[in-house]
Amino acid sequence: MPASSRPHASPPRPPALAQQRLWQELDLLCRLGLGLAPIAPDICAVLRALVGADAAAVFWLDEHGLPEGFFHEDSPASAQDLFLNEFERLFVGEGETNVVALARANGPAVGRLLAPDAQYFRSNTYNLLIRAGGHHHTLDLRVEVQGRTRAVLLLFRARGEGFGAADAAVLERASASLQRAFGPGPVAAHMLPPRPEGATGHIVLDAIGQRPVLADGAALALLQGARLRGLGVLGANATLPPDLALRLGVRPGCASHLPVPHGLLLVQAHELLPPAGGTAQWLITLQLQRPRQIDVVRRVLQLPLSPLQREIAALAGLGHARAHAGPLTGVGDAALKKHMRSILEAAGASDWNELGMHLRG
Repeated sequence: MPASSRPHASPPRPPALAQQRLWQELDLLCRLGLGLAPIAPDICAVLRALVGADAAAVFWLDEHGLPEGFFHEDSPASAQDLFLNEFERLFVGEGETNVVALARANGPAVGRLLAPDAQYFRSNTYNLLIRAGGHHHTLDLRVEVQGRTRAVLLLFRARGEGFGAADAAVLERASASLQRAFGPGPVAAHMLPPRPEGATGHIVLDAIGQRPVLADGAALALLQGARLRGLGVLGANATLPPDLALRLGVRPGCASHLPVPHGLLLVQAHELLPPAGGTAQWLITLQLQRPRQIDVVRRVLQLPLSPLQREIAALAGLGHARAHAGPLTGVGDAALKKHMRSILEAAGASDWNELGMHLRG
């Protein structure tokens, strides 16, 4: 039988021990309080594995309930371009069961696309976005915090076996952890400044009209990776929008940190001294910064420890004092000493402070 005509089998779910580790990874990442954008690639990978899907995507929303940005594991660049720059024209209106529709609190929080009607399969949303990525079945989750929808998460499968109630139950269980991503992070986490990653991008603006004059390759790559709606930097005819400074939320003398996949996009603006008779200009610099808390969680999960021991080790990596470990985990002094021996041995550290430095890298 040709490969294209074989029935599609859903990816298997991991064994119980691996599932336990994945649930802990999800919870530790979300408890950092960074929002979903910086941890989106990690979250998508975890939930795809837990449910047994082919791909995952997450969309974070602004205060008006519109998609502010997104991360999709495998959608083609053409589909991403349409979503980011043609959303209102192509994917809003009657019959379009899009992210905005799924974000409305007028239906179940999970599984609204388990059994879509025929109109859905005629929509632009399905044909230009879902099917364009090689997918057919979709499982959706609305993440609400204090009565406001903050994100929509989608899992995909190709033609063949669709999602069912058991899959929806797994995704619904994840909702409690995902909600924590929008709460305050660990008290000690402010001690971990983000780590610059990759090249710095530069954009020159006309200071009077604030229109982009030129941008280097690093800047375009950073804006493309940010996956922020309306930036217009994807596709063959990529152009920067004339209101770029407004969209990035900067002016000379100030900076903004935009949550994006893999971290925070630091955006700064500076006035350039014009040459004699020249036009005043602004210089915008872009730098991807990676929250070190994410790396702490990754290093903790690599240690051969029990779930409780990982919780204890994470506290050291996130900058908490050893005296806080017992009260924060509910472990007594004697048990904590026993766990610490195992943790220090696994990490190759001699004490709490060295453990924290090891995990922070």
